[in-house]
Amino acid sequence: MKVIWSAWALHQLDEIHARCSTGSSPKVADRLVDDLLAAAQLLEQLPFGGQVEPWLAHKDLGHRRVVVGNYKVVYRVLEEEEVRIVDVFDSRQDPDKMTV
Repeated sequence: MKVIWSAWALHQLDEIHARCSTGSSPKVADRLVDDLLAAAQLLEQLPFGGQVEPWLAHKDLGHRRVVVGNYKVVYRVLEEEEVRIVDVFDSRQDPDKMTV
């Protein structure tokens, strides 16, 4: 499986890094982003390893999630041997704010 990041998910990753750098430190932010990227990379071997994302089940597109700390890496497994990362969401927020 090939892991592809959407533009939105990459934007969210940048925003998370910026907020964490300001609120904690650049080193903590780097480690968090590295952990999120590593979790996504594991999906190459285990594309169905994440849980079904219940807040997006109504879309019937097979959204799944991998949780890293307070964050969800939200993705879909596409038929053409691709895992598409569609969002990185701070789970401390209202789940209705999740956009994909």
